[in-house]
Amino acid sequence: MSTCGYTLQREIVDVLLHDNPHITGNQIQEAGGGVVALVLSVESARKMRLYRLAKELKFHSRYSAARVVAVSMPTERGTAWEVLPLPYLQGLADEAVYAKDQRRLEAALRPRV
Repeated sequence: MSTCGYTLQREIVDVLLHDNPHITGNQIQEAGGGVVALVLSVESARKMRLYRLAKELKFHSRYSAARVVAVSMPTERGTAWEVLPLPYLQGLADEAVYAKDQRRLEAALRPRV
């Protein structure tokens, strides 16, 4: 487990789809498509270091080919996945840092099971 409440990695979309049958190619395309995606594994939404997350998302939006973020979060039924556009998630993270309120970010990351 990381100490900041999440891990963020780049992944090739084909590998991501192969390793995670809960994610479909249509979800990736609807969120912005691309060959590379970011994978945000949330360990605890309340323990996330928002400033660090916002900074990492901003870096990837400028210098990475990724346009989508596949978010995984543990639930009682196992791991739930949500695919979001990178600019949308970056905007929520920036807003959470600016307002010092992460409720909208937590709601966006909450799995829809």
